[in-house]
Amino acid sequence: MTPIPGPALRRWLAFQIDQLFFATLWLPTAAWTAVVYLAVSREPGSLETLVLLVGLLAALTVLLHATYWTMFVGGCGQTPGKMLLGLQVVGRDGTTVGYGRAAWRWVALGLAALPFGLGFLGVVATRQRRGLHDWLAGTRVVTE
Repeated sequence: MTPIPGPALRRWLAFQIDQLFFATLWLPTAAWTAVVYLAVSREPGSLETLVLLVGLLAALTVLLHATYWTMFVGGCGQTPGKMLLGLQVVGRDGTTVGYGRAAWRWVALGLAALPFGLGFLGVVATRQRRGLHDWLAGTRVVTE
């Protein structure tokens, strides 16, 4: 039996759930990073310290986001949002994704979002429900 492509609305809801999960990981990590950085900073009130702290938090955000998406999709083919909504990321041929392809899919996800989210049109406008990130990574999202 051919797997059914994941419906666009369910994929969007899974993404929103994942953003909430990610925020629960990121907020305390970012808060403690800021507290520690400002505690050890020689000039906690300076503009240079603020710029460095913002840069550090931006790098932390990218690192955590990449880890979240790569580990879940590469490890079991699902993020928590996809688990809750019965979706799974598989290779174009139905095989498991693996960490390398999951990492590339995360990079491609950013590319799909760049031109005003136009890379996601394929999720709603094609029969296979594959966005630019799925095409570039050779993946698809299917119902379990």
